[in-house]
Amino acid sequence: MFPKFDRHTLLFSANSFAAAMLALYIGFALGLPRPYWAMTTAYIVSQPLAGAVRSKALYRVLGTVLGAAAAVALVPNLVNAPVLLCLALALWVGGCLAISLLDRTPRSYLLMLSGYTAAIIGFPSVNQPGAIFDVAVSRVIEIGLGILCATLVHSLVFPRPVGTVLKQRLFTWLGEADRWALDVLHGEDGEAIARDRRHLAAAASEIQMLAVHLPFDTSRLRETTGVVRAMHERMLVLIPLLSGLADRMEALREIRDDRVRAALNAVTAWIEAGSPRDRGLDLIERLDKLAAHRRGSAWSALLIESLLARLSATVRALAEGHALMARFDDPDAPLSPGLEASTRAKGQRAMHADLPLALLSGGAAAIAILLSCATWILAGWGDGAAAPVMAAVFCCFFAAMDDPVPAIKSFGVYTLLSLPLSAIYMFAILPAIDGFPLLVLTMAPPLLFLGLYIPDPRRAGAALAVLMGFSNALALQEMFSADFASFLNGNLGQFVGLLFAIIVTAGLRSMGVDASARRLLVRTWKSLARLARARQAPEAAAFAAILVDRLGILTPKLAEAGARHDFVGVDALRDLRVGMNLVAVQAARSDLPPEGKDRLDAALDGVGDHFAALAAGAARKPSDELLARIDAALRGLSIASAASAVQGVSGLVGLRRNLFPEAPAFVPEIAR
Repeated sequence: MFPKFDRHTLLFSANSFAAAMLALYIGFALGLPRPYWAMTTAYIVSQPLAGAVRSKALYRVLGTVLGAAAAVALVPNLVNAPVLLCLALALWVGGCLAISLLDRTPRSYLLMLSGYTAAIIGFPSVNQPGAIFDVAVSRVIEIGLGILCATLVHSLVFPRPVGTVLKQRLFTWLGEADRWALDVLHGEDGEAIARDRRHLAAAASEIQMLAVHLPFDTSRLRETTGVVRAMHERMLVLIPLLSGLADRMEALREIRDDRVRAALNAVTAWIEAGSPRDRGLDLIERLDKLAAHRRGSAWSALLIESLLARLSATVRALAEGHALMARFDDPDAPLSPGLEASTRAKGQRAMHADLPLALLSGGAAAIAILLSCATWILAGWGDGAAAPVMAAVFCCFFAAMDDPVPAIKSFGVYTLLSLPLSAIYMFAILPAIDGFPLLVLTMAPPLLFLGLYIPDPRRAGAALAVLMGFSNALALQEMFSADFASFLNGNLGQFVGLLFAIIVTAGLRSMGVDASARRLLVRTWKSLARLARARQAPEAAAFAAILVDRLGILTPKLAEAGARHDFVGVDALRDLRVGMNLVAVQAARSDLPPEGKDRLDAALDGVGDHFAALAAGAARKPSDELLARIDAALRGLSIASAASAVQGVSGLVGLRRNLFPEAPAFVPEIAR
């Protein structure tokens, strides 16, 4: 399959090659022992977006320094106890990997790199422990040189800014949110709409991770980091708001109210007009006044007030989203005082993290390294240090995948395919040339061609495998020497490490897409069970951040799993709506009278039992007893004061519709 030949791809390949050759030249000029490491590093850190190169450069430099420091601390002190040294390095790699997997942003490179850098420096140095400091310094300089060259070239030569890509993603996302709201207001099939728009959750998570690079960008948009953060907050709010808006519309299907219908039409017209900020503020005020006018203890009044409150929140979030988008084009675009303050707020919402899986991944890496060390030591293999080094590298590179084994195998296969090319260069081409200019000309064809594949996420792994195998096998140094025995022996260690990485990962860590999707679902159901049984509401945006992030991860997994029996009836977006309804109910609980609290607590306990049973693998259908408890709680709320009841009614009606979509609409006895 041929690569793309568009402008961005060609420019990326040319820049990456220029950075690699610059790093190699400086490495030769400085007399570094392994200048080819600088060349390889330049390719590893190269990214299509300039901001991503610069941010990863910082994390990689820090990770390299930390890993080198660990190797310097461990090797001289434990070199006389090989078993303890192997154990210490294996635990260091495994621990760093486990911690890095708890952070899915590019910051994770820092600890992951510090893990396998210690292995790269430490294991080959056991025969010369006295030189470990010099080796560590050389490795840091070589890797730092490659990072510096890649950063300079990609930042100065026609850089492709992160901000431009991020701005387009945000604009597209907000446009889809507008269309989603219009579809709901027009009465389209809510469930079908929700299924079609679940990918917005994945896009929100992707935007959050892309925004990490924005402070390092080459464009003026790096100054909009606070705006992007505030925009992401509105995205987290809009997904459950729009998803749950259909619940309120459905509950009011039989209610006729001209003023409410006029308000719905006004919201529709406002969105169709592009959601102008000034009209949005007037519309929010109109909806709030109408809700206050409709306030009362009648059941229909509670439902209408619930709908109007949800509409007002939706309009506010959309209006603020469009106001924030205007800041990208005009830094002086007006914002409300509260919105302006949110752009200056620091911090970042938590994302989904799986501690048990992270620990398992770290343990698998440590075991693979120890098995490679045992083979190296017991066989008396002089060049066997490459085995634990590559076991560490392979286990770390692919640890974030559900099933890393196919990727590790693929990497190994493409590395193997690079060896014939490496042999041709080492034993036929390179001995016939002299001087750096000729070296650049001979290296250009394969490296420029491979560079065309790296921007494509589907082919980047294979291209990097061939490129790294090719570069490391050549081991270019200032004085060239071709030794077939060393070439073969050194590369053999890679495949021993690869073998142990595959065996251990397949036995301890791999899981199919079904198991991964179920694991995420179980985590979500347990969270909902804990929330239902709690007696206080969490901060809504923080809870939504975790659920939306999980939804973004889960959606492609469910699509890949298809209509398999285990996932029939599973709707991750419905779980998100249930979670936000529970937040609303818990927030209203403290203001209810004792009798209303007791009924509400019974309903919430039933919801908690239902999701706990789901997490334990029980049947998915909620019980009739739970429906009766929710209806009893609704009857209690329908006779309570509107100020304390409307939020609880809104949440309970949403819970009832999501858990019992086929049940007849609830009508309290006083309304009959």
